[in-house]
Amino acid sequence: MTIIKKVIEVFFWCICAVLRVRYNASPVTQVHLLLGPNAYALAQERLRWTQMFREKHGSENLAVFDGNKVTFRELRDEVTVAPFIAAKRLIVVEGVPKGKRGEVSSIVDEMHPDVALLFTLEAEIGKNAKFTVAQKELKELASCTEFPLLSSRQLRQWIEEFLATLGGTASPAALQLLLDMIGEDQQLLAQELRKISLYAHGRRVEAEDVRTMVACSAEREVWKLMDYLGDGRIDEALRYVHELLDRGFSPQALWNTFLWMLALLVEVVACVEDGETNPWTIARDLHVHGAGVRAILPSARKMDRTFLERILRNALAADRGLKTGMFKATNEAPEELLALIDRSILSFA
Repeated sequence: MTIIKKVIEVFFWCICAVLRVRYNASPVTQVHLLLGPNAYALAQERLRWTQMFREKHGSENLAVFDGNKVTFRELRDEVTVAPFIAAKRLIVVEGVPKGKRGEVSSIVDEMHPDVALLFTLEAEIGKNAKFTVAQKELKELASCTEFPLLSSRQLRQWIEEFLATLGGTASPAALQLLLDMIGEDQQLLAQELRKISLYAHGRRVEAEDVRTMVACSAEREVWKLMDYLGDGRIDEALRYVHELLDRGFSPQALWNTFLWMLALLVEVVACVEDGETNPWTIARDLHVHGAGVRAILPSARKMDRTFLERILRNALAADRGLKTGMFKATNEAPEELLALIDRSILSFA
């Protein structure tokens, strides 16, 4: 009886595949793509998929693959396998494998009717999107849900809603300070909001609560500095630098952060010259955070070699002077280092 049931199942699956090819009706309800630069929203939606699937069909029929390691041939073998003692099977692929045109459609045509295939791809969308051949074909064939970055208004609304789920509220000043200190990274914002909510313990979150609980890393601070310099807002960059110093950021740490930013700028400019302008691809290749690349990319796109060399010469000369004792850089006498920082910021003008 088991053999007969299996034969009937295979026969039914073959008929479905033939009908798809004949009528060119790809099973888009079986193939899904979560796409966009919003890593937090992508991760949350992927988590929702897997949690709901486990609750309904169990973990035995859920498989997760790394798109950078799995091949389309291996995926084809997976999607043709029927569910094990369950109604459905879910294959999750984080990223999209490299491949040529036709490989995605081949998988779609051969899928078992009770298998769902979910791809997640953190990448730009809209007019700046750049897809590989396989990614483009997948986007054409799959049921695609896009996750763009939130606007400032949407981000504020999301913060308020997230706080509400924790039983809290925040003043406008606290919201603005939180965004100034952390930026647009929703994952980091979610972590900090949980801490701040516990600290406030039911009362409204104020700006002082944010200052007390949020630890600003040097890397996060430099993203905002990159924003100013990338947009050519030199005066705002100078004001921001002095604001950091007033908040207790040491001149030495600020100088090292600035040098790190310049090193990243050189690498991003090299990527742009090679024709790569997708910030998420650049971030992956350079093993840095995408927010930093996004902040510096506008400046890198329009920066010529002469301008870049001038900035680097100024910074290297200043750093050499600090290391050889030409300039003072002690906690007791930081004036010369502060002047060098200002001069280096002004070199972007």
